[in-house]
Amino acid sequence: MLAKMNLGVAFGLSLLVASLMGGVGYVLASSTSNFTLTINPGTLTIDIVVSTSSHATVASPSVAFSAATFAFACQTPGTTGTFGTATEAIYVQNPDAADSGWTASLAASATTATWTSAGTDLDFNDPTTSGCSDGGDADSVSGQMEIDTTGTTVAVGECNSCATTSVTSTNTTASFSEGATDSIDLFSGAAASDDIGDWTLTGVTVDQTIPGEQPAAADYDINMVLSVV
Repeated sequence: MLAKMNLGVAFGLSLLVASLMGGVGYVLASSTSNFTLTINPGTLTIDIVVSTSSHATVASPSVAFSAATFAFACQTPGTTGTFGTATEAIYVQNPDAADSGWTASLAASATTATWTSAGTDLDFNDPTTSGCSDGGDADSVSGQMEIDTTGTTVAVGECNSCATTSVTSTNTTASFSEGATDSIDLFSGAAASDDIGDWTLTGVTVDQTIPGEQPAAADYDINMVLSVV
């Protein structure tokens, strides 16, 4: 009977019979698609964050030093501030970007920068007589800043799986000296530290030597810059 039918009709009937006898299907191509995904390492960054819990960036970070009083003699230190607090912590993120370790440091915006004011300037990196060179006039820019990391605290940020192992402060004191010490290391992650993690540093003490007869002014300020490599 099939021999007398149109071939197209015969093929259709054969498919119908096959489906009635067991649901045989026909696959003309693979039903499996290979999905691919890439997650790239992030960028090693350093920031000032609002707290050790939310880690939101501080829009305008600042360090308020203790007030000093005019003196004819050099004041060492003349004024002190704390860099890195619970509300303005130094914050490093390593999103698998620095597998061989990293170092965070502090420097001025330029080696020629000074504490500027409407009255006169005050230097941060003049080692002359330990920063006590007495200019005694409106052109005086003597003075030296010291960074002390011996009392600092390193803590894990938002990371759930990382630790402070091999992440340490430099635990030293160092003073800026133009052309000799233009940048001072604060803390670092050794090669053995977690390749993925974030950490905060708090409690850096900053001392500023004030030479004798430095003019009184309430508006001394200087911009300092953090970096991580």
